[in-house]
Amino acid sequence: MHKIDENSTSASHLGSWVKKALCGGAVVSLAMTMGAQSAMAGAPVTKQGFKHFTPFSRVAMMPVVRGAKGQIDYEATYDKANAAAVAVAHYLVENIESETLGADVIQGYDWKLGGESDELPNTFGETNEDFEIADTILRIPTPERINPNLPASKANTLKTNVIEFCNKKYASMALGVAPIVDDNKVVNGYTHAPALPCEVSIWNDDKHIYVDMLDPSAIFTLFFTDVLLSDDMNDRDFADAITAMPPQVKSEIKAILYEVLSNFDPDLDTMDKAMGPRYTSMDQTLAAVDAAPEDSPFLHIAYTKTGGGTFTADDSIEVAQTIINTMSKETGTPGIHPTVIDVDEDGNDVTLDSILSEKSSWRSGRLTPITIPGKNHVIEACSPKYAKMAMGTGAHHVTALPCEITVQIIDREGDGVKESLVISYLDPHFMLGALFADVELTEDQQTEFTTAANNIKSDLQKVVAAALDVNSDLDLNYGVQISYDMLPQDD
Repeated sequence: MHKIDENSTSASHLGSWVKKALCGGAVVSLAMTMGAQSAMAGAPVTKQGFKHFTPFSRVAMMPVVRGAKGQIDYEATYDKANAAAVAVAHYLVENIESETLGADVIQGYDWKLGGESDELPNTFGETNEDFEIADTILRIPTPERINPNLPASKANTLKTNVIEFCNKKYASMALGVAPIVDDNKVVNGYTHAPALPCEVSIWNDDKHIYVDMLDPSAIFTLFFTDVLLSDDMNDRDFADAITAMPPQVKSEIKAILYEVLSNFDPDLDTMDKAMGPRYTSMDQTLAAVDAAPEDSPFLHIAYTKTGGGTFTADDSIEVAQTIINTMSKETGTPGIHPTVIDVDEDGNDVTLDSILSEKSSWRSGRLTPITIPGKNHVIEACSPKYAKMAMGTGAHHVTALPCEITVQIIDREGDGVKESLVISYLDPHFMLGALFADVELTEDQQTEFTTAANNIKSDLQKVVAAALDVNSDLDLNYGVQISYDMLPQDD
């Protein structure tokens, strides 16, 4: 069950809001020292026992492109990695995988491509006639150069290719929309929405082209500790079903990748290599959650309408779109935030840009939100500055990005009325602590990453506040932080 914290943030009068402490507060150190993890004494073990996992898996590699004399062609290799990602994206859009690969292989019937704008209507119920499949791929920058022999520049910045896999069956089960078994559903399933969808990356260096994924076992463990510790796990059928889901999801995604990429490049080398920090016990997993500022991977803020009233499905999608528009989009002028949030003592406009962290250049990775089961709307926030900082630790971490925000309307009172609009964030302190714990950092680097996590959390809340206060037509009360127990409770 959730509880309401005393701390709140304003959905109106943003000029005064930004002077207050943000929800979650300022954190003076990373939730977990990167490169070292401790255990929580006495943590319970799931009924199925604990299966070791790492957050990331390398599932394939392809050779780089070489010239006649055996020298690497950097630009052609970079283009090949992108072309491979586009090929995967096309396959997801153009096929029903249970028909092409067999229903015994694809038990989820049909996988969708995150951002399929030709099928998903935008805010105004229209379809995007200019939709290009290649545009659905998130190009996340690294500090590396495409061609190391040329000067650093925007055009010579090496970017990774992130493809998002969506499946109605598995997402519905994970988010409590459909039962895990019989009538037994995940409780408060919407709270886990920022952990979805499933992500695959294709990127290159001067040795190989790599195909990595955010491992479903990590998703369904690190981000679902409340489920694994719930009384529902005493139901053997429920426990068996939810334990079987991550490896099945991984198997299906790998089957799709291998089908596409073996045709794309016959020299594809398949594997299943664990990448990132290794989690070997439930104690260690719970310690990662316990170390986060919110004792959770997530931060949830609930808003109600002034004077009461219910939210509609249209309200929810319009808020999500307003946040994207406020954040700025990749088309036009990405990273520019002209929203006027206040007027200074000299009568000059104060813009959102002026209160965001220096050179953060936030933008939305997509023109419209991704809608996943339960009418959860996913916004993907990207900052080239912070992405490059994170990718400096190794591009195999890229599927931990971008920063995700979700919008959902819920009934918190249990009376059948959806009186609350909840905006949820993936907590950057948790992400950097739990998913990057394989990185050895100097003291100065730890300080840099701590500052980055604080800035990311602050920036995203400021963008949302500006969207709600200035750019939305809704009249809202102050937001309140709501919490869900992600850790075992003391008796």
